[in-house]
Amino acid sequence: MSSFNIISKKIAEAPKIDFADLFNESVQVFKKVWLQGFLLQLLTIGISIPLMFLNFSMFQDEGVDFNAQYNIQNILTDDAMTQQHGSALILYYLLTIVVGIISSLLSFGFFKVVGQMDQGQDFMFSDFFYFFRNGRFTKSFLLVLANFGVAILAVLMCVLPIFYVMIPLMFITPFYVYNSELSISEVLKSSFALGHKKWGITFAITLLNIITLYILIICTCGLGALFFGCFLQIPIYVLYKKIISFESLENQL
Repeated sequence: MSSFNIISKKIAEAPKIDFADLFNESVQVFKKVWLQGFLLQLLTIGISIPLMFLNFSMFQDEGVDFNAQYNIQNILTDDAMTQQHGSALILYYLLTIVVGIISSLLSFGFFKVVGQMDQGQDFMFSDFFYFFRNGRFTKSFLLVLANFGVAILAVLMCVLPIFYVMIPLMFITPFYVYNSELSISEVLKSSFALGHKKWGITFAITLLNIITLYILIICTCGLGALFFGCFLQIPIYVLYKKIISFESLENQL
């Protein structure tokens, strides 16, 4: 039986997950990888510096604030604005896409690190960049584009579909990281199957973690995001671990 069929069978037979157990186990995993999560946040901030520099140095002086969702139509319909900011706007959004792709690949590496450390293996900083290497980058890149494409399609359809789609999209990372033999379409199918099966509990714990993180950020003047930001991803790992298990993990990590 192929890996995809085995995974599909496990999803169909997925046991009921207790919310309290899920949260408690997520906390236990977080205790093992909080430092690596902190490093991930620093890396993400680091690759975002050029984007922030471009925003403030090229646009703020001219009164253009993209953080306030500057109206792109004003640039496109105003010849003077087009000449002054058109190329900068294109550069800004291209850089935004590049940063998003790099962040996604780093997130893949973080899940690899989480799996290793949860299995008692040593941490290597280079594992954050595991999916940038030859033989893995192309497939990883195409999967990120497919992820973006599904999300954009859901947004274009209306607001409600994105609330459904955002849960299955969270499972793309563990399915891809721990099952490299799966094709992109199989990763997407597996992610949507598990996301649909466990949509309610995944949405509930994600919402709880977002609210908790928001409170921590306020109480710590923003520092909470650096130390606890990665906790949003841990329940996804735990759900995958409980339902799919890591029978092939030793061959993948």
